[in-house]
Amino acid sequence: MLQNTQMKYVCLAIACLSGIVLSFTPAHRAVAQKILAQTGFEEFSVGATPDGWAQVGGGIDITDTTVKTGGRALVVAGTADGDALGVPLETETSIMSVEFWAYVQSGGRSFNLKVASADNISENNGGSYINWDADIVRLYDGSAWQEIGGFATDTWKYVRVVTDFTTSRFDFYAGDSREEVLAAPLKEELPFRNPAFGPIPTWVVFHVWSTAAPGYVDDLLVYEGSEPLSNLTAVEPGGKLAVLWGGIKEQ
Repeated sequence: MLQNTQMKYVCLAIACLSGIVLSFTPAHRAVAQKILAQTGFEEFSVGATPDGWAQVGGGIDITDTTVKTGGRALVVAGTADGDALGVPLETETSIMSVEFWAYVQSGGRSFNLKVASADNISENNGGSYINWDADIVRLYDGSAWQEIGGFATDTWKYVRVVTDFTTSRFDFYAGDSREEVLAAPLKEELPFRNPAFGPIPTWVVFHVWSTAAPGYVDDLLVYEGSEPLSNLTAVEPGGKLAVLWGGIKEQ
């Protein structure tokens, strides 16, 4: 009888411990999703380039004239082909998510976005290559421009891009809010410009080529994996570029 009673207590203890472990598993997974860059550009000086970013040429810097939240944003208004500003990525993960507010001014072709696997931010191959042109957003598939969808000008839109450097494919969506973007299906399995040079992304780059209309970027968020972050202030940022704006800046 004593042995049976003891056995019941042992089983009960094991069940309780199992419940504790299971209850902590989701929280552990959330913290493991590393943020590589998170900024509303408030910490940078107007007219300057963000500290720690790589730049080629000029025409891409901080502005206080057209912003979504707070008092500052990034303006991409270069006129020299090849101007670029890149966020370095320190990661060992092949899937990368990039989110930001985008404002594209009417008047023609605007800026390019590259999520790249090359060492040099001037290299256009080896990653997703996206361009905003008039009222559409499009990709370059290595041989021609292909329309992804419509993109209204002269208004702020939220953008989410998920890249997979093992398949050389990416997903894209844009909407009127982050909530709308996360609730809607992505435009999936879009091709890179060319196959990735390796399984690890190296840069997020804002790039100028034949630009006729400036574009603006606010509240940039770059993180590992494809699962959307649901609580930005609860996840520890990784890397020197990370600056928490979730829950601080208000629309």
